[in-house]
This record gives sequence, C-alpha cells and structure tokens, in this order.
Amino acid sequence: MLNLPFFIAKRYLFSKKSQNIINVISYISVIGIAVSTLAMVVVLSAFNGIEGIVEDLYNSFDADLKITLKEGKTFPSNSINLDDLDNIDGVSIVCPVIEETALFKKGDQFVTSKIKGVDDNYIAMVRLDTLLSEGLPDLHYEGTEYAIPGIIIQSRLGLSSDPRYDNTLTIHGMLRTKRISMRSQPFNKKLVQVGGVFLTNTPYDEKYVLTSLDFAKDLLEYEDDITAIEIGLDKKTRRDIFDIKADLENIIPGSFKVKTKMEQNQLIFSATKNEKIATYIILCFVLLIAAFTLIASLTMLILEKRKDVFTLYSIGFTKNNIERLFFYEGFLINLFGGLIGLGLGLLICWLQITFKFIPMDGMIVEAYPVEVEIWDLMYIIFTILGVGILSSYFPVKYLIKRLEL
Repeated sequence: MLNLPFFIAKRYLFSKKSQNIINVISYISVIGIAVSTLAMVVVLSAFNGIEGIVEDLYNSFDADLKITLKEGKTFPSNSINLDDLDNIDGVSIVCPVIEETALFKKGDQFVTSKIKGVDDNYIAMVRLDTLLSEGLPDLHYEGTEYAIPGIIIQSRLGLSSDPRYDNTLTIHGMLRTKRISMRSQPFNKKLVQVGGVFLTNTPYDEKYVLTSLDFAKDLLEYEDDITAIEIGLDKKTRRDIFDIKADLENIIPGSFKVKTKMEQNQLIFSATKNEKIATYIILCFVLLIAAFTLIASLTMLILEKRKDVFTLYSIGFTKNNIERLFFYEGFLINLFGGLIGLGLGLLICWLQITFKFIPMDGMIVEAYPVEVEIWDLMYIIFTILGVGILSSYFPVKYLIKRLEL
C-alpha cells in the first residue's frame, strides 16, 4: 500500500488521457520546467566562465598575498624580516614594493597614474615576459633604467619601446620632505627609457607604470621606506592560501594586514558573484512561474480521474493516499522536466567547451567561456525538487478538499 500511490502516479504520467488537452498541458509543464532548468545551467555556467576569466586577468598581475599597513601608507622595510617570510612553507617569492601617484609626461602629453617600483623578484613572480605586448621585461640593464607602462598609458602618451624612436619618459614624483608653496618645487623629475609595454586587459593597463625599486626610491626620496610587501606562493604547494596567510599574520606586527588576490580586488569579484546570485534568483522565479502550468494539469487530471478515485476508495485507499497519488504525479512531471533541462543544459555547455560554436571575435578569448561547477548543479537540483514539492503539495491538497473527493 505504501508504494501503490507512487506506482499509480507513474502509470498516470505515461498513460494516454481520454482528453487530449490534459496531455498537451502536461507536455507544456514539462517543456516549461525543462527550458527554465536549461537556462539555469547554461547561464550560471556562463557566469562561471566570465568569473574565471576575470580571476585569470587579475591573477596575472597581482601577488598571491600582499602585506600593507592597516593605517598609513609607508613603513620602513626593516619593520618586517623578509627572511622570516621567505622561510614559511609555501612561500616562494618575497618582493618589497613602492606604489605612489606620479605625473608621466612625453612631449606635450601627460597622464596621472601610479608608479610601481619593484625588484627582479616581482618580474619572475608575475611572469612579466608573458604580459608584454612589446619590448623586454628588463627594468634596468647595463646602468640604464627602464620603465614598462600599461598599454593604455602608452597609447595616451604616444610611447614606444622601439629603440629607433625617442622613447624617453619624464616622471614627476611628489616629494614627502617638501611643503607645497608658490616658491618651492614639490616635485622631483627624472627621465627613464621605455623598455616595454604590458597588457593585462584590466584597469591596470591605465593605472601602472613599472620601474625598478631603486628608481622609485630615488625619484620619491623614500630612502628605506616601502608601501607594501608582495608574496608569491610556490605553485606546487599543497597548502591552502588561507593557512599561509594565517602563518604570515602570526609573525608580522599587529599594525599590518595580509590580503589574498580575491581580497585585493574584493569589489570586482563581489560584483561578479552578486550578479550571479541575482540572476539565479530571477531564474528561480521563472522556474516557479513555469511550474504554475502544473496546477492546471493536475486540476484536469483530478477531474478526469474522479471515477478512479472512488474505485480506489472502495478498495481501501484513504484521503491521504489520494493526495499522495496526485502529489507524486505533479512531482514526477516537475522532476521529469527538470532532468530533461539539466541534461540538455549540460549538453549545450559541453558543446560550447568542446567546439566553441559561440565565438567572441576581437575579445581576449576566442569563444564564450563556459565552466560547469558541481555546486551549481546541486543548487539547481535542490531548486527543482523544492519547486516540485511546493507546486504539487499545496495545489493537490486544496483541489482534493475543494472537489470533496
């Protein structure tokens, strides 16, 4: 008796109804739920692909971990023992950094951006040679200092790393030791050769000009001060980044903070995740609306099967058994549509990943990025089950009571 309502519900689901309109409405319910589920799989996977690209773009320039002051901007480089940081398991590269706003001038053109003074470890950490659109990744060579601006800064100033042309860049840096007045000159001016141009396809392309750490110190008269310590992790380490972050926090003074890549660009990544969550909620409402056709299907089915219901009463079925029978019917329609949509959605994602049939011409990737995540599929399955229960239980209970079956 316990499994009989479910068995009868399955027979009702696949059997031909006497009124063809019931079949049509049932098919519409299945199709609506399938299309809604398919949309959830494809859209959420597309968001994952976009999020992955954003992470890759920012990861190419940002350090794995970054140490800065909680309050203030600069600090003596000996405030933290760099050797202690380097000895932490999982840490591969430790790089002191100077970041400061400066004025960059070439001829009559000028831009205000940030100078980022780094040492040779930084070049290896971010694999600068893979980010260059032209030139070489050297910040100094045989006594000559070089700068590597972002490609947007290059475009605005008309710079070139080609030695056949004048590639001298003038950098004006504000001095901390002088007060601004009408008579004094608060800026230091230095000339530097453009040795290359980097391209990340992020706002960094108009935000930074890379120079050597010594050049930045001399320009800004920082002496032994720095603004941050950037840390690169060993790619082969099995340690979680947050465990390494905790180890760093244990050995640095309390006035400092440590941020991961995600935390350094929290606004960007939070916006992407919030857009994904908002889209998921909207698609859940679409799925819920699609499930409303289930109510019409159940109503028609209950009316058609009234004689069967009285027969079931006569052989010992209770009202609870009848409610369970039609609940199973509605739930199976919902589940059947959901599984079809899930399968088709995964098929479309696989086709895009494998054959890249939706191209993105002129973009940083050749085809629209798609990445299927197991947790997204779990959320979609739970959503289908939840909507199936809600759209079957309450309508069936109300209809059985209303029709006095």
